[in-house]
Amino acid sequence: MKRTMRVAVLLALATSSSVLHATDTGHKKFSGVYRTYSGGLGDSGPSTPGDAKVMFSIDGEAARDMFNAMGKDVKDTCTEGSGTRVRMKDHQRLVCSRSKQGEYSCNFGFDLKSGKSIGGSVC
Repeated sequence: MKRTMRVAVLLALATSSSVLHATDTGHKKFSGVYRTYSGGLGDSGPSTPGDAKVMFSIDGEAARDMFNAMGKDVKDTCTEGSGTRVRMKDHQRLVCSRSKQGEYSCNFGFDLKSGKSIGGSVC
């Protein structure tokens, strides 16, 4: 009887888990990297108790969806002539691009002390 009950519980858990995954909540996994640091992004050191920032660089489907939602391309001196299309928001603190080969990437960052957006890439 105990064995039957354990099997029933395991089956119920497995079923509820697959139902949860089958239900589209709108959340999707994404790929990318992040780095914590202090100072400026181009001249940084390890984060400190008084100065902690984080930058994210994501790619793939999430970056493509963001790029497509951001509107028109902008001129970018860093990628000019390369065939890369660039879109920026929030005074260049959110930057998404589509390479000539069709690869998408987005970069952004935050000051972890203030919570403010600070950008996540340098030219």
